Amino acid sequence: MILPGKKITKFLLALSAWTLLVIWTRAYWLLLLNIVIFDVYYTKFIERGLKRYRLPRPYRKSIEWFCYLLAAVVISVAIKVLFIEAYKIPTPSMEGSLKAGDYIFVSKLSYGPKLPNTPLSIPLFPNYLSGGRKTYSEKLVMPYKRLKGFSKVKRGDVIVFSFPRGDTMLVQYPGQNYYSMIRQYGRQYIHDHFDIMTHPVDRRDNYIKRCIGLPGDTIRIWNGRVYINEQMVEFLPEQKFKFYVKTREFRLQDDLLDSLGINKNECTYNPSTSLHVMHMTIQQSQKLQNTENVRSVQRFIEPVLSFHNPEIFPHNIMYNWTNDLFGPVVIPSRGMTIELNQKTVPIYQRAIRAYEGELLEVKEGHYFINGAETSNFTFNMDYYFVLGDNRHNSADSRHWGFVPEDHLLGKAVAILISADPNQSFLEGLRKDRIFRRIK
Repeated sequence: MILPGKKITKFLLALSAWTLLVIWTRAYWLLLLNIVIFDVYYTKFIERGLKRYRLPRPYRKSIEWFCYLLAAVVISVAIKVLFIEAYKIPTPSMEGSLKAGDYIFVSKLSYGPKLPNTPLSIPLFPNYLSGGRKTYSEKLVMPYKRLKGFSKVKRGDVIVFSFPRGDTMLVQYPGQNYYSMIRQYGRQYIHDHFDIMTHPVDRRDNYIKRCIGLPGDTIRIWNGRVYINEQMVEFLPEQKFKFYVKTREFRLQDDLLDSLGINKNECTYNPSTSLHVMHMTIQQSQKLQNTENVRSVQRFIEPVLSFHNPEIFPHNIMYNWTNDLFGPVVIPSRGMTIELNQKTVPIYQRAIRAYEGELLEVKEGHYFINGAETSNFTFNMDYYFVLGDNRHNSADSRHWGFVPEDHLLGKAVAILISADPNQSFLEGLRKDRIFRRIK
C-alpha cells in the first residue's frame, strides 16, 4: 500500500518531469496530459471506466501486451530522437579515428535534438524498402526545429548529419550519387531511363565526418595541408593519407603490414615498378621508411590537372580545384551577406536554392531572388565544412560542399563495440576499441 506522502511525491515527480519535457520541446499543448497524470494518481476516472467493460481474459491480455509494445516503441523513438542513437560505421573514410565495423553512440543532446520533419512514419524502419517504397508520409511536413542543447559545434568535432546531396536518388541504383550521374550522363538521359525518388532532410542517408570549418571561417587546402583563416591545422595522430611506396625487390609482406597496423585492403601493388599505393598515417609511413626492403615513401599530393575535375566542388570550370589544392572559400554563416557575381554564384547557388529554399535565377548577367532583381544575398542558416580523417579515401565537403545546420544530427561521442566486417563477429572483435571515447 502506498502511503499518502509517497503518493504525493510520485505524483509531483511525474508531473514535474512531464512538464519540463513539454517546456523543452515547446509543444505546450501536451500540457493537457497533466490531467491524465492527475487521474492516474487520484481521480482514476479512466481506470473505473475500463473496469465497466468485462472483456474475456485473452482479450485483456492482448490489450495489455499491445500497450506494453506501444510504450516500448514510443520510449525507443523518444530516446533515438531526443537523447542518443547508435550507428554503424560502414566505410573506412574516417580511419584511423573510426574503423569500418565500429558501432558508435551519437549524442543528440550535444547540439540540441533536431525534431523530425516527417513525423508520420513506421517507427524503427529504414526510410525506404526494396523497390523504392517509402516507410514515411510527406502529407505532414514540419518546419526545421531544434531543441536547446548543451553546446555548439566546435572545430574538430566528429559530427553525424543527413547527407546534403541525398535529396534525390535513383531507385535502381540507390548507392550512386544522383548528381554525379547527372554530370556524367546528362539530366535528360537519367530522367528518361531511371526512376527518381526524392527525400526530405530527415529521411536521407546519414554521414559522419570531422568538422574542420565553422560558420564564417575561410578554408583553404594547400599541398594537403588545411588552413583555417590562414592558420595551418596540424595533422591528427591517426589521420590517414595516400602514399606511394617503392620497394627494392619484392612486395611488402602481410606480416609487416599487420605489425604496423596498416590495412591490407587499402594497399595495391604494381610488380613491374615495385610500387605500392597505400593509405596510412604519418607515423606508420615513418616506421615503414625504416624497413630494409623499402626504397622510398612519398605522400601523395593530388596535382592541379590541365582539365577540370567535375567531381570536385563547386563543379564549375572556373574552379580547377583538387582534394589537396582547394579554395580559399568562405563558409556561410547566419546573417552573412555575399555579393552575387560570376565567381560567387557557382559556390553558393546550391546553398541558396536547396538549403535556404530561395529561387535564384540568372538572366543576361542579372541575378534574381524570388523574381526580384538583387546584387547580394543574406544567409539565414549556419553552415559547416567537413572532411574525412582518411583524406584520400573520403567523399566530403571537397566533393559536395557545405553542411547546413538543419542537416546536423549530433556528435559522435563513443565507440560501443567494434568488429572487422570482413570476419565473423567473434573472430573480428576488436577488444581494444570497446567503450572507447571518440576524439
